[in-house]
This record gives sequence, structure tokens and C-alpha cells, in this order.
Amino acid sequence: MKEMKALQSYDIKFSGLKNGKHQYKFHLDRHFFELFDNDEFEQCDIDIVIDLIKSDQFLEFNIHNTGTVQVPCDISGEMFNQQIKGDLDFIVKFGETFNDDRDDLIYIPYHSHLYNIAQQIYESVVLSIPVKRIHPDILSGKKIAGNAKYIVNYDDDTTPASQQGEDKEIDPRWAALKKILTDKKQ
Repeated sequence: MKEMKALQSYDIKFSGLKNGKHQYKFHLDRHFFELFDNDEFEQCDIDIVIDLIKSDQFLEFNIHNTGTVQVPCDISGEMFNQQIKGDLDFIVKFGETFNDDRDDLIYIPYHSHLYNIAQQIYESVVLSIPVKRIHPDILSGKKIAGNAKYIVNYDDDTTPASQQGEDKEIDPRWAALKKILTDKKQ
């Protein structure tokens, strides 16, 4: 019951709004994510800006998020503040029944006068967090992870080709194929 009241603060009442653009702002902390049973984000500081374009036939939502989320580094396990920034766009149309089978198009009943945007805010933030979470000090080389000896062949595609092991012996079958390609180019 307490969760339902907390989620009501993310209701967007559109019935009295004029057609055109409207803007809403929210600030998220860890309590927002607890409403979704997500305890992964112990510390976060996220600003949400929602642009709503209302027309007689539909509602167009654009959710923009910026901020930081404290997450563990995939390499060192050390917690760090991950910068996030993302957008999520979708349209709400009116129909006979509620239908959210598609991510970009949601139908709500004709008699609706508000739309709760909490789920889409949650999704926009979660989708903004990189899959590969690496502490910025490890990426910059300022810090070496304590478990670096267990990491084999980490390559973020920034190592010059001359350092990526071109000196290694190539399997003769691949060498023959490579020769065919180079002969074709000449």
C-alpha cells in the first residue's frame, strides 16, 4: 500500500492539459528503485526530464535522464559512480483496453485521465547503465585492479594493432586465405 502511494507521485494527469508541449521534472534516489524491488543502486543521483506532447489522438512522451549511479566495477569489484545519460521515447494512444505489448506504443482506456510513468522512468535509467562497468581509474591506467593477474586479454579496442600480437604465428590455413585476399587487392 505504501508503495502504491509513492508511485502515485509519478502520475501524469493529462485530462486538463491543453494540446501542445508540457514538461515534468523528477529527481530519483535509491528509494525509487526500492519501489521496484531493485536494491542494486544503493546510491544514485538522477534527474529526469519528461517532455509530453499532447494531442487529441495520442500522448508522446520523451524521457531524458542524467546523473550518477553507484555500481561495482566488473574488474576490481570496487564501487564507483557511473555517469549515465539516456532517452526513452514512446507514444500512448487511447483504445478499448490497456495494452503494453510494445515498448514504443501503449494503449490506455478511453476514459483514462492520467498515466503513471514510473515504469518507463525505471526502464530508461536501467537501460542507460552500461553493460560493461569499468572503474574510470582502471580505464585511464591510474589504478591497477588487485585481481589484474586473473584478467586475461582485456582489450577495449584502444590498443594499437602493433601491440595486439601481430607478431604471433598465423595458422597456415588462415595465412593462405589472407594471401588470396591480398592478391585480389593488387
